Formats: sequence, C-alpha cells, structure tokens
Amino acid sequence: MRPKLWTKFLELMKPDCEDDPVFEGDSQFHHIIIRDVGNRRTMYFGEHGEEAETSIDLANPLEPVFEYPGMMLTALALQPEGRRVALIGLGGGFIPALFQAHLPGHELTVVEVDLLVVELAQTYFGFDPVDNVRLVVDDGRDFLAGLPEGGLDQIWLDAFSGNYVPTRLSGLEFLSLCRSRLAPGGLLVQNLHQSQPRVFQDQLKTTEAAFGPFLAFDGQRCGNAIVVSRRPDDDPHPAWKPGELVTAAKQFGPRVGPYDLVEEMRKVKDFAVDPSAEIL
Repeated sequence: MRPKLWTKFLELMKPDCEDDPVFEGDSQFHHIIIRDVGNRRTMYFGEHGEEAETSIDLANPLEPVFEYPGMMLTALALQPEGRRVALIGLGGGFIPALFQAHLPGHELTVVEVDLLVVELAQTYFGFDPVDNVRLVVDDGRDFLAGLPEGGLDQIWLDAFSGNYVPTRLSGLEFLSLCRSRLAPGGLLVQNLHQSQPRVFQDQLKTTEAAFGPFLAFDGQRCGNAIVVSRRPDDDPHPAWKPGELVTAAKQFGPRVGPYDLVEEMRKVKDFAVDPSAEIL
C-alpha cells in the first residue's frame, strides 16, 4: 500500500510531450524549471536548468534518485535520542516524505523561504506537511534566530542557489547561531557541494572554526559531501570511530526506507582542511 502522502499526487497527468517543461517560471529567488524524463521528475534552478535541485521517480516516489539524503540520514543513528529536527530547504519535499513514511517518532520542521518552491513541491512532487512534519515559510537564518537556545536536537542545512550554499547560511556568524540553537550533543548536518574546491574548503574551515572536528561523507555518485558536526560543550564527546559508526547504524535500523545506513556510514572520508582556506 502506498503512503497516503502520495495518493492524490500520483493521479497527476504527465505532460503529452516530455521535451516541454512541466513548469517554467521565476520566483523572487530563482528561475525554476521542472521536467519529466521517463518516470523521473526533476526540479532545476538556473536560467537554463543548470542545477538539479530535487528529483523523484513518479512510479515510486519514495525510492531514491539522489544519493545525498541517505548520507544525511546517518545523523539520526549518530544521535538516536535526537528527535527534534529542523530542515532548512525544501526542494521537492523528498526528505520530509521519508520522515512521514519511515520516521514517525521524529518531529521535522521544514523551513523554506521561497513560496513558489513550496507551491511547486505541493503541486508537482506531492509534498503534504501533515503528521510529524510541519512547514514554516521563512528565511532559515531568521527562523533559527527566533528560536530559544538549545531548542533543537539537529539542524539540517540543504539550501542551495545553484551549487552554492547561500551566503546567509554558510558563514561563521550563521554557524555560530546554529551551534547556539542546538541542545547539548546536538548535530549540525550540512549538504555541501564539491564542484568549487576553494569554496568547499572555505566551508570546511568555517565549520571547523564554529564546531571543531567534523565527520564528513563523500558522495560516490554525486558531487555532494555531507558534513556532520556535534555541538561542543564543557564535556567534549570523543571523535567518531569507524567501527562505532557501523554499530550505530545497525542499532538504529539499519534501514530508513530505501537507504541502508550501514552502507551510508562506509562513505566517511577524511577531508583534510587546506591551511590556506579562509573562514567565511
């Protein structure tokens, strides 16, 4: 039986001509194109659809197309007691759908600044914030600033403008804000892109300056890297060890829907921070 989230969505008619966009238009923040190729529906940002932001299989909307959500989900195994999660950046709503279908014990707050992205996610990707998922239309930075200190267990940053994380969501001041909004032992999970090595190195160095040592996952089929940082406190946690990561994944699931967290844990990579990198 399909999750009720997708019942209405799967009734949508596909376009007669797959060469034509399902949607093309402009918001305050992006030029957005949605295309169907076979059973795959993808949302792109950019004047010519340069950057794929989200993609689903229309026949099986909860099956993965992109690799990076699986790496992000490892954070739940790394902090199994962490139930309050904020996701900055909606896209088509694939990650919220995973929470609704497979993680009913977690509370996910999705924050999206672009109202058109919200409307497109609802119309073309089946996004339906019910049950354990709620939507906030707001700037991610402003949203976090309005929260009490220590109010979240995890913050997931999945906001892009092309291959770049927006400046408001990447500098030392912002990451320090994230740190203050995390409860003791809380995790910051960043989806970063490696297409611009200098920018990527600057992001790593900024993360290290705000949080100290980090754990990083290297996408094998994409240019994404998922960087996980734990809130430093007066009683520092020891560094994660490879064997402990696999054990944590097995104890948590090891699967979350289509993703095998044991296999995702094997994507850990030691990204050395370039000494010449700059703090943003």
